[in-house]
Order: sequence, then C-alpha cells, then structure tokens
Amino acid sequence: MSNPFFLLFISILSGLLLGKIQFKNFKLGASGTLFAGLFFGWLFPLFINSQKELINIQNTLNTFFNFSLILFVSSIGLIASRDIKKILKTHGFKFIILGFLITFSGFISTLLFTYFTNLNNLNLLGVFSGSMTSSPGLASALESIKEGSADIIYGYTVGYIPGVLAVIFSIYFIPIIFKININKEKESYKFESIDNSKDYNFNFISFSIVIILGILIGNLNLNLKFASLKLGNTGGILLSSLFLGSLGKIGNLSFEFNKNILKVFQNLGLVIFLSSIGLRSGYKVISNFNRESLYLMVISFVCAIFSILVGYIIGKYIFKLDWIILAGAITGGMTSTPGLGAALESTKSELVTAGYGATYPFALLGMVIFNKLFSILTNL
Repeated sequence: MSNPFFLLFISILSGLLLGKIQFKNFKLGASGTLFAGLFFGWLFPLFINSQKELINIQNTLNTFFNFSLILFVSSIGLIASRDIKKILKTHGFKFIILGFLITFSGFISTLLFTYFTNLNNLNLLGVFSGSMTSSPGLASALESIKEGSADIIYGYTVGYIPGVLAVIFSIYFIPIIFKININKEKESYKFESIDNSKDYNFNFISFSIVIILGILIGNLNLNLKFASLKLGNTGGILLSSLFLGSLGKIGNLSFEFNKNILKVFQNLGLVIFLSSIGLRSGYKVISNFNRESLYLMVISFVCAIFSILVGYIIGKYIFKLDWIILAGAITGGMTSTPGLGAALESTKSELVTAGYGATYPFALLGMVIFNKLFSILTNL
C-alpha cells in the first residue's frame, strides 16, 4: 500500500472499471480514476507510520502529476494544432470573449459569497481558483496577498475537487438536458479535421523540443501593469505545441506526429493525471471534512456550474457555436484539463481540443486579472 506505483495503477485499474458502469446514457469513463484516486488517497496514509515515508510518497505523486500533465497537454495541443488556424479564423473573437466571460462569471459569483456569508475571504479567494481548477490562478492569488497563504491554499484544495466534478458532470449532462444530438452535430460540422492518420514517424527529438520550449515559455514572468503572469508548464506547453504543430515543419524537423501515438499519450496522461489528483487530495479532502469545508465545497460547485452555464448559454445561443467546439471552449474557459478529458470521451471528437486551446490562454489571463480584483474589492 505504501508503494506509489502500486497506488497509481490500482487507482487507474479501479477507476477504469468504475468508469465502465453505465446508468442510462451516463458513465464516468476515464473520470472514474479521479474517484478511485480519492478513495485510495484517503486510505493509504492510514497505513503509513513514518512522516518521512509519507512525504516521499507525496513527492512521487507530485512527479506523476506533473509528468502526466506534460503528456496530456502536449498531445492535445499537437492534435488541436491541425484545426486551430481554421477555427480561430472563423471564431477567434468569440473565444476571447468566452475565456474572459467564463472566468468573470466565476469571479463575480464567488465575490457575492463574501457579502452574504461570514466565511473567511481568504478561503473564498482560494475557492475561486479551485472552482476554476486554475493553478496559475492560485499562484496569482498567493502573489497578491502577503499574509494568509495557508487560508488561500486551503480554500483552493477544498474547492478544486468540486470544480473538477462540476465540469465533468456538466460536459456529460448538458447534451442530455438540452437534448443535443452529438452525432448529428458531428455530421454537420463545417470544419473538416485534417486527416493525420498517415504514417508519420514519431520524432522524439521534435517532441522533446515541444516540451522544452513549452517549459521555458511557462516559466517566463510576464510583467503586466496590474500583476505578473506565469503560464506554468500547462500553459507554456499548450502554446508551444499549438504553435509548432501548426507550423508543421521547421527545416528538417517535422512537428507532424502520428495521431494514434498522440492519442495513446493523451489517454495515458489523462488517467495518470486524474488518479494522481485524487491520490494527492483524497486524505485532506475526506479527513478534514467539516461544516466549513462543506460550505466551501458547495460554493465552489455552485460557482463552477454558474460559470459553465453562462459559457454555454452565450456560446450556444449568442455565438451559435456547435456543442462539439463549445464543449472544448467551456473546458478551456474553466482551465480544466479533466474537463477536456471528459469532453473528448463524451463527444468522441478531437475538435474539442481546438476549442480548448483557443480559449485557454485568455482564461488564464482572466484568472490573473480577477484574482487581483478580488483582493482589491475585499480589502485583503
């Protein structure tokens, strides 16, 4: 039970089996690994007597988490790069608006709870980033506040899981509630995805360049007038994979990869990512459960659902976006990697990755701006 590799793969196995259980048209799919991870994440510390051993396991789980993000984000970015130019040319401005609108909705709904509850505003600041599943948002919040970082991190930790669940459930239930025929939308979708089932070689030199460039971009400090912005590995690798993938070739270096191999990386990265989230958070979320944490979790879930619904209504009825591309845009606006995994699984269409990639950078910027505003308006 103390072996982190055992914990990871027992969570993946249990989660995938759980994900196969279907209730009418709904099943968890790969998202089941999150729930399995939460269970084993709560269970395994009970069998650990040494604090040093527990820290070592947590450090290994953090490594799993970061490596899985690299695999998942780079693969979806490279897949999305084939359609990103077409989609941005037609819908570009809509994605900018959705990125800011979704994050603004999360900001304003969380802010309202500072006026109507007696909860710690620092906790609520953390809940804002947690509900939007945004690590860069958390970093921005911590940068804005000199004292009280533990309260912000607590709110983020408690709010993160409900934020993830809100996106996953929404992606599966919105088509059911609003009677969206996904198969019909895929048939009538205007954009034709570029066929990349050709026998491209998988060049690990090119792939490594994508990752290295992305990490370098992600660690750049972009000094804005109101705050500094660091994209982190997720944002940096997403941008590098979209940019290099859209170029196709630079001299003798090809950034066109075999789609089937990328999909293996994508799926492997996703299940490791979701399992490691659960394993890292399970003990804190379940063991520290009390009335206050319940309130914060409910607030996170409500704020996330509100943001998603605003994004859906504007995207569907104002911008007239098909659900296939809108599902990706919503998960990008929520900066939600697990949500993207659910969107890919529920729609069975890779076009959602283009919507995610187009919206995500603007949502990141929105998180930085609105975290700063939150701290100003609440006098933190």
